[in-house]
Amino acid sequence: MKMMQLARKLYKNDFKLILRDRFMIFMFLFVILITFVLRFGLPWFNTYLAESGLLPNQKFAMSLADFYPLLVAFFAIFQGALISGTIFGFAFLDEKDDKTIKAMLVTPIQLDHYILYRVITPAIFAFFVVFAQVLLINQALIPLWQLFFIAIGASLTAPIASLFYAVFAENKVQGFAMAKIAGVIGWIILFAWFVPVPSQWLFGIFPPFFISKAYWIALEGNSFWPVALIFGIIAQIGLIILLAKRFKTLAYG
Repeated sequence: MKMMQLARKLYKNDFKLILRDRFMIFMFLFVILITFVLRFGLPWFNTYLAESGLLPNQKFAMSLADFYPLLVAFFAIFQGALISGTIFGFAFLDEKDDKTIKAMLVTPIQLDHYILYRVITPAIFAFFVVFAQVLLINQALIPLWQLFFIAIGASLTAPIASLFYAVFAENKVQGFAMAKIAGVIGWIILFAWFVPVPSQWLFGIFPPFFISKAYWIALEGNSFWPVALIFGIIAQIGLIILLAKRFKTLAYG
């Protein structure tokens, strides 16, 4: 079966699986909700804190606006891609529960083509989610051409998440536990923000951090941001390859 024919068939199947699953629909709605909360809530809350004398104050000179880059990086650039990968990861688990993958191995469908679809589709979806989220939030915004490349780097987090569920979760029940773990691991980006350079670069052990770092550097107007982005892209591609190989081994096991 040709790749395009397989992609169309799998896309239709994923669409059905997502529409019938309340959790996956909720995840998508959560992305929309958090986007509008940040767009309208952040300016209002920043003004409220400033007028109340809470932030900034005599002991703490920073305002909430100074943390906009952190919030956008975590909730849009990272979480937007992570949630996109989670949605497709649970579609992955549905097929795992239905023994679809085992059945596919005795058909002319090549497992490599199936895995390629499972990498490309969530990445494309995540690219548009991240790009749209950052634009709609409209806080700590970088030029569109820079955002385009940042969104490309961020989009790779989605197939990592999707393959993570496929490799380490046996079913959707385990998948819910994995979702909590993935969300907590993402706190690394929050912690890293408060660590001074050069120690901050140590958080690159978590590859998606590099994408957030590239965004922060771009906001500063520093021309070094593509270097961080490239590190992030290479590290995430390496992780995708490792997870894909592990999935392939499990599928034939």
